[in-house]
Amino acid sequence: MDEQVNSLTYISDSPNIQHLRLAYEQTVQELEPYFDLCRDSYDNRRNYWPGKSRDHRKHGADAFPWEGASDMEAHVIDERITRLVSMLMSGLNRANVRAFPVEVGDIARSKIVSNFLKWMTTSGYINRFNEEMELGVNYLLERGILITHVGWQREDRKFLQKLDLGQIAQVAPEVAQAIQVGQADERIVAVLQSAFPGVSDERGMKAIKELRETGKAELPIVKRQVNAPEIKTLAPDFDFFLPAYVTDPQKAPYCFWRSFYTPQELELKVTTDGWDADFVEEMIENYRGVDVTDIEKQQEGRRTNLIQDYGYEAEELIELIYGYQRLIDPEDGSEGIYYTVFHKHFNGNDETQGYAIHELLNGYEDYPIVVTKLSEDSKRLYDTTTAPDLLRGIQNQVKIERDSRVDRNSLATLPPIMHPIGQAPTDYGPGRYIPYRRKGDVDFGPTPPLPTGSVEIETTLQAQADRLMGLDDHPVSTLKLQFLTNKFLRHCARTISLAYKCFQRFGPDEIFFRVTGSPDPELFGKGNSDENYDITLSYDVLNTDPETQEKKLGQIANLVAMDKNGRINVDSLLTAVANAVDPALADQILQPIEASQQQVVKQVTDDLSKIFSGIEMPARPNGAQIAMQVIQQYVSQPDIQQRLQTDEMFRERLEKYQGQYTFQMQQQQNAQIGRIGTKPAQMGSIQTQTM
Repeated sequence: MDEQVNSLTYISDSPNIQHLRLAYEQTVQELEPYFDLCRDSYDNRRNYWPGKSRDHRKHGADAFPWEGASDMEAHVIDERITRLVSMLMSGLNRANVRAFPVEVGDIARSKIVSNFLKWMTTSGYINRFNEEMELGVNYLLERGILITHVGWQREDRKFLQKLDLGQIAQVAPEVAQAIQVGQADERIVAVLQSAFPGVSDERGMKAIKELRETGKAELPIVKRQVNAPEIKTLAPDFDFFLPAYVTDPQKAPYCFWRSFYTPQELELKVTTDGWDADFVEEMIENYRGVDVTDIEKQQEGRRTNLIQDYGYEAEELIELIYGYQRLIDPEDGSEGIYYTVFHKHFNGNDETQGYAIHELLNGYEDYPIVVTKLSEDSKRLYDTTTAPDLLRGIQNQVKIERDSRVDRNSLATLPPIMHPIGQAPTDYGPGRYIPYRRKGDVDFGPTPPLPTGSVEIETTLQAQADRLMGLDDHPVSTLKLQFLTNKFLRHCARTISLAYKCFQRFGPDEIFFRVTGSPDPELFGKGNSDENYDITLSYDVLNTDPETQEKKLGQIANLVAMDKNGRINVDSLLTAVANAVDPALADQILQPIEASQQQVVKQVTDDLSKIFSGIEMPARPNGAQIAMQVIQQYVSQPDIQQRLQTDEMFRERLEKYQGQYTFQMQQQQNAQIGRIGTKPAQMGSIQTQTM
């Protein structure tokens, strides 16, 4: 035991795979109670139960109250989880992303960092961000725990493409020249490898031969390059496991991530991530196919969504385990986060080591995961509750009430037929001929009374379910919903923060981006890796109410009249209001300031050209200040001044056009005068009223 404890505690040159495997197996076994909770939650949400039939009728010896009685579904749980998922995802999409500086030196960059974080999550730079978060909120509600892995994906995808000598000359003229000159093949291969990364010696010699014979050759071309954060939502009962005693995931001595690969993906890992080629070959040859292990064993009468439903068909998949460990250097006591990729049934042999890679996660102080519990009502991570566990009793009672009403209606539609012994009617139905010896031989049995309280009971149960999940109109329910929204958004903010740290460590030095709500494009540099920001996502659940949102925007707009010191940036207010109405539409109609100014200049000069040619033009609805500057420069030209003196009609057209812009500016000024009582303060042509 001491040897195992030491190998799982201290840094060594190579990991002890046998001890790591034992730790994995023990972790999985101790989590079996939580797996049972997840199976129950999965089944209850989807209305799976033992003996369920497709016709929603009870069959068999245990059928109650009779064979063929109602066995209806009642989607109380799924309906509320789906509603909460929709509301939380809407909150995420509309949430305000802010990066607050922790140190004084980071204040200047905080705004552009906020815009960059918004771009990361909305532009697709973080691939499948919304999809992974949607999966995550489903796990949070259904299984009680949300786990998100954050990493960095850097990958060059090379594809073979047939190129002729002319195309090669455009990409690498020195290659075509070397072939034409007839240099040595070894020299040409070296030039090919410098022009086309990834060309092996064999591929290079083959390409030279094909070029000389046919003028064409197959060469690898980089078609797509991936260099971005990567996030994955991990199922807490299937993908990612922490020790059962853990209270703080980041203080766990180890944790494990199950992952599945195709042989092609494993071969690619050898070249992109430096995995051991012999280990990969051993996996492909001897460990294909997904085994059904203790984690996925079905309990009788249960169904699960786990991979064993199709496991016997997944013969090409290879299961590997990422073992993350917090290890200590015995010499100086420094910590390090290491990860080891291994197979749960392979210790290694004389020819092959027992792991694909064992490496320090350089620069990481914690595990690359973000973990959130649905309910912090106990210290241990896996002592949690789930929405299906809270609602299963209500759902079962609603099902009973519905089944009882269906069964009662069945009895009312066709009550039991009473007849003399041995003289049962051979048929029954509309228009049938039923013989009898004397009147009263055939009669109907009594039917149950109307279930007057059943609908009321179900209504009460549905209201109780809404109240439990914070989905009714009670003020306390609004607090519950806001609390749950904040919990989910905090998880998303921590995920984005970790993705940003990955960008600072592994991303490009500069990147060009543009976001909705900030019409001006920006160039962002990753800056100092030591800078730190407190990243938040904020959203008010009342914003889902259109009337509340309209009132809030109206109140903010009214503040402009009270702004004595010019503290409100009207351009920013316009952007905020437009985004609140419709972010996608705002992105289309709001343009950069420089572009809008250039557009006004172009429109005014076009109008002046038409006025010069004899066509009257009205003033544009906005941009009066810029238009007046253009007109003043226009009339200052000698030839225009001369025509104004000689052409009365031209002068009238121009004065009318200029007068409309003057009136626009006077109207804006009158609005200010009505607020401050005098003309705005100015120095020359510079307005100083709001400086």
